[in-house]
Amino acid sequence: MHVSSFERETLKSPAFIVPGFILLGILETLNRYFRILSGRRQAHIDVRCCWRPLAEAVLAGKPMYVRPAVDNKPPLFELLNVAVAATGQYLLVFFVLIGIVNAFSAILLWRICAERNASRVGLMAGLLFLTSVPATGGTVVNVRSFAIAGILLALWVKHPLARGAVIAAAGLFSQHAVFAVPVLAYDGLRYLERDDWTAWLTKFVAGGLGVVAVSFAFVYAVWGSASFHGALYWSFGAAKKYTTNPAVPSLIGDTSRWLAALYRETIKHLFLLVPAAVVVHQLVTERGSKRVLRSTNAPVVTATLLAFAMTIPLFVRAYRAYWLYPLPFLALLASIGYQQLFTLGRDGFSSSEERRRAGRERPPARGQHDDSPR
Repeated sequence: MHVSSFERETLKSPAFIVPGFILLGILETLNRYFRILSGRRQAHIDVRCCWRPLAEAVLAGKPMYVRPAVDNKPPLFELLNVAVAATGQYLLVFFVLIGIVNAFSAILLWRICAERNASRVGLMAGLLFLTSVPATGGTVVNVRSFAIAGILLALWVKHPLARGAVIAAAGLFSQHAVFAVPVLAYDGLRYLERDDWTAWLTKFVAGGLGVVAVSFAFVYAVWGSASFHGALYWSFGAAKKYTTNPAVPSLIGDTSRWLAALYRETIKHLFLLVPAAVVVHQLVTERGSKRVLRSTNAPVVTATLLAFAMTIPLFVRAYRAYWLYPLPFLALLASIGYQQLFTLGRDGFSSSEERRRAGRERPPARGQHDDSPR
């Protein structure tokens, strides 16, 4: 019986994978950093107009989340922002961090699959993710790279307390990480008996609430009640104004610009979207013991749900940068699609060869002579 190549994967050693991913991730971000130094590029507008001035104001003694140190990002990112500014090498340190975090996401894609005996799927997913990051603006200073790494880390860890804490930390970098919470809860519950659901969910929620409480308590302890209330408002209270802005390209805003932006960016990601769509179609339609997707242990269902969940920000604002949210999960699905394409081709060739070989070795029928040369 022919064994699928998915079931023979042995790429377990991190000897070249981990350093290779880290090197690629840092080179991508340093490329942009050196272009800024040479004057060919400017730092991202959020850095110039908001994040760096905020960090400098806080370091000068101004309270966080009180004007002029105001931003709509949650506390963990703002604390990191201030810490990076304190090094005196704001852009360099941040670009190195973004490169490492992007590489960490690629490594997690590989490890999540490798632990399920789908190492080559994970390796290709990591490579597809990293090579696609520049097209989404993921090499600039941004919150999304940290949030994505947090979501993948939450998927990788198994204990509900740790999973809840990690996804909460991701949400304290970017609020959009909240869309991954139901999927991560489902992924943790799907293999449990119903009687164990309450205990798992209790630990999951406790881990998340604990991280949130500590983060906001730190803001209160350091900068006082005004900063605490500002942190709550800018992290959560400003969401309605953000999502209902009629001037931005969104489903409920400037719809024509939204559709045009979605089309323009979709074209750039077809090499991920097409094989990913094929895999999702197989997942939904195929039934029976010969189901193709059973030949890989990669987390197909969870990756599909996360890919859909993390496209929700694109309905709020169809910015190029928001494609970074579903990118790792699209890369994982696309990797499975490409592996199936290559494997089916090899399997078809092998089967044809086996049939021809069997035909050559079949003994002559009764009454016939074997005229083959001796």
